[in-house]
Amino acid sequence: MAKTGLIAFVIALECFAPNYGAAAQRQVVSGLYQIVSGTYSACCGIGGDFPSTLPNESQSFVNLMLNPQDSLATMTFLADDLQTVFSIVPCPAGDPIRFNFPYGFVRSNVILFHVDPGPPPYSLSWSFAVTNAANRLFIDGLAGVARQPCVDVPTQFRYSNVVAVLVPAPKLRITEFSKDGALLFVQGEAGRTNVIQASEDLVTWTSITTNLMPATVCPVCPYIVFQDTASTNLARRFYRCLEMVRPP
Repeated sequence: MAKTGLIAFVIALECFAPNYGAAAQRQVVSGLYQIVSGTYSACCGIGGDFPSTLPNESQSFVNLMLNPQDSLATMTFLADDLQTVFSIVPCPAGDPIRFNFPYGFVRSNVILFHVDPGPPPYSLSWSFAVTNAANRLFIDGLAGVARQPCVDVPTQFRYSNVVAVLVPAPKLRITEFSKDGALLFVQGEAGRTNVIQASEDLVTWTSITTNLMPATVCPVCPYIVFQDTASTNLARRFYRCLEMVRPP
């Protein structure tokens, strides 16, 4: 049993990869990005242009998800609660238009989003360029509706000079391995929910615990400790930890 435990301990440490995947210096990577500056404006109704600075309560984060299988990306603007997708109410009032933009074509350190007007009733379209440098996103682009029967409601929504910084991934390490299993130590951001996942083959991953990081002030806080009792009878065990963002 001691030999089996040592194998699991070493492999788990070597194979943990934070923040949805490995991040290359010049490549755009999946993850949660916090908006630090930029401008958002809504225009083209009879009221004129309505500019606002970012971040604000309704647009504080950008969640960027890349699918390596088809080289496509999805970009979602989130509120400061990390859960609410920014949306606008169209006219006439109906289902909100959510600022969740799929079909981004990944090209080295740039992602190009371009979708022509879609089906009625709103005929939504969007065009964005997202570039990356030193784990920062630079976002410029425009979303709009081609059909809007109410003249006092904006029809175009522009992002200019938006800068968003990659949120550090939670850190995971194994502090000990005993007859009770591996003891996992995870550091994260206060108020955010982290998920620890385990695998025996690095292909199939299973969530083994979900935790809300407490708001404490010790030198290594916030953190949680989790005992993986299921690891005691396994020849190998891989771990990873990621921050949970509700899908749009």
